[in-house]
Amino acid sequence: MKAVVRMRSFLAVPVLGVFFLSGLSFSLAQTRLDGVVVSDHDVAVRAGMGILEQGGNAVDAAVATAFALAVVDPASSGLGGGGVMVLYQAREKKAHVLDFTEVSPAAAAPGLYRNGGRVRRELLETGDLAVAVPGTVAGLAEALKRFGSLPLETVLAPAVRHAAEGFPATRRLRRAIEENLPALRQRANFSRIFLKESGEPREVGEMIRQPELAETLKTIAREGAGAFYEGAIGQALAARIKNLTLDDLNSYKPVWRGPIIGSYRDRTVITAPPPSLGGLALAGMLRVMEGYGPDQFRHNSGAYLHLVAETAKAGAADLLKHAGEPDFGEAAQRLISRERASALRNEISMDLAARRSGAMPVAAAGGPGGTTHIGVLDGDGNAVSMSLAIGSSFGSKVLVRETGVILNNQMCQFWIPESSAGNALATLKPRRRPVNRMTPAILLRDDRPVLIVGASGGARTTGAVLQTILNVLDFRMPLTEAVAAPRLHVPTDGAQVVELEPTVSDEAAAGLEGKGHTVLRAPRLGEVQAIRVEGKRITGASDPRGAGAMP
Repeated sequence: MKAVVRMRSFLAVPVLGVFFLSGLSFSLAQTRLDGVVVSDHDVAVRAGMGILEQGGNAVDAAVATAFALAVVDPASSGLGGGGVMVLYQAREKKAHVLDFTEVSPAAAAPGLYRNGGRVRRELLETGDLAVAVPGTVAGLAEALKRFGSLPLETVLAPAVRHAAEGFPATRRLRRAIEENLPALRQRANFSRIFLKESGEPREVGEMIRQPELAETLKTIAREGAGAFYEGAIGQALAARIKNLTLDDLNSYKPVWRGPIIGSYRDRTVITAPPPSLGGLALAGMLRVMEGYGPDQFRHNSGAYLHLVAETAKAGAADLLKHAGEPDFGEAAQRLISRERASALRNEISMDLAARRSGAMPVAAAGGPGGTTHIGVLDGDGNAVSMSLAIGSSFGSKVLVRETGVILNNQMCQFWIPESSAGNALATLKPRRRPVNRMTPAILLRDDRPVLIVGASGGARTTGAVLQTILNVLDFRMPLTEAVAAPRLHVPTDGAQVVELEPTVSDEAAAGLEGKGHTVLRAPRLGEVQAIRVEGKRITGASDPRGAGAMP
């Protein structure tokens, strides 16, 4: 049960609810809308839905779902990570963005990661030096304080229960453990929780308990987010992690930012601003795609995929050109303007793949795994689209035993030049937030949410969200089909490579190759979570690519 729609009695119009299980759906006719929660884990969805049933709003449910994911999906999110929340208040007709991404410690310096002139990427990816100051606890508590309606103790209750009593291991978690098995075997704190005494991964369905994490969650529930950033919890984190101090933890603050506001075919598009490059890229690409009629193309034909690829390449080139400008806010408005979109359309050839030089810094590419997404719509029309991350799968591979907290490796998102010179996008500096590709989005029509969408998958996230929106609005696909449809991804490395999922036709692949693209086949190009409102019909869909979350 990864996407649920329920009913309650205070709305005046009947709706049709839909229940989803591993990509399969069947309808449940009910009487009133209660709310919708989508996530890639059924236990977390139940946590969010339980909060809605207690009278909570969309923010309450999103926070409960996120804390539950920190327990049951530790490879993709956790208290030691960060994230971005886009939320829409229906009554006020106002959108907000909360940035609670991680921040580099005050002691962070490029020289820590160099050996002579060579950058040691492994130090940015694994171990103490890979850890940035986590923002998840502060961010979720701040969102709840400003826009929630229930106390922190109430929304944390499901997470506390699942940490203390345990939850059954899923196929998804077992796969993540198998992919990281050599590293986890070397770390006793991971081994005692996620591995059997033999050193093998726990079986699907076997209960996983995290007693120290349960105590940490209980402390946060009683004392608030400050308990995580000071006191015994903060002291344990600072004592364990080199270059992370109590002052770093005490100084952390989530930031409320103005959203990126774009449009697409009479829908308002609300998404996250920098340091998320995903939202800016999405809004810009939608502007470009709006100039082409949907009836011009057959879905996932070679010509259509070529257009999507060229639009993505043009958008990446614009980000590289402008993202380092001193007044990036002004540059952002240019990047999503109709004038810039028209200029880009004039540069795109429908016959030949453009050769573009330059590559996105390593920071913007992101690592494998380590991200997840939540969508919520409540009965009053309030909406949340929230992306969470811990970096790579299981983050830095550091689990602080006294707290049960797995810490991020978001220092790998920073770019370190091979020499000491350089001031490029995402260059490592103290107390700086790295760029990311998280792309949470809410689409409105007549000031009402019609599509809540986001994805996980690192650099593949933005393209997955873009293509889902196009599938829904241009090709009029039912939401489950729009989310499941095969996708394309254009790596931001300056090369001509286009990645296609295996079910994209050979004819389309040949068409791309004929236009000068180098085609590679790649599975699972992002995992999307989405909610759609069509009049009285509400649909939630969780990407079948993530079906491994189910037992």
